[in-house]
Amino acid sequence: MSKIFSLIKRICLMAAFFLCIELPPIAVQIANRSRQVTVKTVILIVIFLLLFGFIIVWARQTYEHYNQIPIRKKINLKLVIKGYLVILVGEYILGILNVLFYHQTETANNRSLMTILGHNPLVTIVFATSAVVLTPIAEELIFRGVLMNLFFKPNTFWPKVVLSGVVFSAGHISTNIISFLLYCVLGMTLAYVYRKSGDIRNSILLHGLNNLIAMLLMLSQVFN
Repeated sequence: MSKIFSLIKRICLMAAFFLCIELPPIAVQIANRSRQVTVKTVILIVIFLLLFGFIIVWARQTYEHYNQIPIRKKINLKLVIKGYLVILVGEYILGILNVLFYHQTETANNRSLMTILGHNPLVTIVFATSAVVLTPIAEELIFRGVLMNLFFKPNTFWPKVVLSGVVFSAGHISTNIISFLLYCVLGMTLAYVYRKSGDIRNSILLHGLNNLIAMLLMLSQVFN
């Protein structure tokens, strides 16, 4: 009975994180309704940053409490670069399939992000910066640091990686199975890098690199 209760507790904890990480974008979307920087815009941006700060602190404390994986304090740039190449190949192949089967050149999640950019200058700057810095930290602590230590035995490898990829993908907007797989591959690659290196900073770096390139491409389209 205690094991069942513990499992339910862990599922509820993950569900709480899953819901909380969706809150900051809501503040940004409301702030983005105006093209001008107003007092309301500034207040909403502050709320956005405070929400991210709260989530990061909470996720880090939870990660440290439940951590099962031996921590190896080492930045592995070689592994990060290899991980990014895997992500690029996966995006390329799944991108082609998405065009062939669903005639979509970009995911619904990316289209949603682009609607935020270029409308309000303050929102654009803060959102683009947070996508490269705050989002990778928060999501890696939640979907890798917390999730991969909440379920399965400590020495388990691939089940943790797959679970992380699936749940991570579920947190992104997908309109078809291919776009879901695209984010699943991204999540699994990040999970592999974290699990293989034993240092969550490596998956944060990889996530930040991936988001940086994606954000630069989006901004070039918006301001082209």
